[in-house]
Amino acid sequence: MQAQDSVAELLAVRVRTEGATAGDVEEARAEERSVVRTWAMRGTLHLLPSEDVRWILRLIGPTMVRKFRRRHQELGLTPQVYDRAVEVMREVLGEYGALTRRQIAEQWAEHGLPSEGQGVPHLLCRASLEGLICFGPKVGGQATHVLLDSWLGDAPEVTNPGAELARRYVSAYAPTTPEDFGTWSGLPVKDVQRAFESIEDELLKVDVEGIPMWMPQTHAGLLDEAMSGESPTVKMLGAFDPYLLGYRTRDLGVGPELLKRVHPGGGIIRPIILVDGRAVATWARKRSGRKLTITVSPFESLSGEVRERIDREVEDIGRFLGVEAVWEVE
Repeated sequence: MQAQDSVAELLAVRVRTEGATAGDVEEARAEERSVVRTWAMRGTLHLLPSEDVRWILRLIGPTMVRKFRRRHQELGLTPQVYDRAVEVMREVLGEYGALTRRQIAEQWAEHGLPSEGQGVPHLLCRASLEGLICFGPKVGGQATHVLLDSWLGDAPEVTNPGAELARRYVSAYAPTTPEDFGTWSGLPVKDVQRAFESIEDELLKVDVEGIPMWMPQTHAGLLDEAMSGESPTVKMLGAFDPYLLGYRTRDLGVGPELLKRVHPGGGIIRPIILVDGRAVATWARKRSGRKLTITVSPFESLSGEVRERIDREVEDIGRFLGVEAVWEVE
């Protein structure tokens, strides 16, 4: 099966859930508790379905904890320090229910534990990766942490977590490769290979500009849909969007000559505008009260058609945030 330029467009049209608002997301997280914010893949923050949090952390957590071991040693976070920090945190969160990072650090300080600098977020991250805590409700506009088992109910077990995560990944990011899955998940090569082998009967091999990739057999028809869809397809993606973080390289979406403008270094990945899956601009936003101003920095001249579709995207961002949104070219 041959898949060429339509692949990048296919990826672009599937990156945003439409119709929701920022309030809906916060309600699902803090009130319904149907999604959870916590550290997971690659040791970075994610929003995960509540029923999936525990099995994903059991799969991902040990690898990420090993990955951060040297940094923990540099920060003086010995096993003894970590165990004592967890003991104190369990006690105070069990008593108060939800505490901010600063409040937890104050409790640690009373017991001679790290309470300032990078030691605090690293302790919280490790405890999250081990399934002990997660983010809870906001209090006074501040994020809090809660005990995971107190925050969530029971969840079904997954018999083969590696295969299930690979299955979900391919469904969301296809066409893709095992190497992409490894980069996205942070799992070791042997675990990635084992996971892909477990689901190989469910996959269809496609050719993308001479590169063998895989997609679910059930999604084969989407390639034809992408080729027959509206063009140009324009999407405005936020900073650190999964479209740029879900693959080993960003070549499909960002040309090598433009990469520094999107990923300037220092862990920064800027918001971008895609046209048919290709980055054509970065953008930045500034909010003042109920008004949001978006400044677009194009890599090339934007056609009238593209500008019209940017109008729609900006309007939708305003709808999502509940503000008036306008845009201008830098």
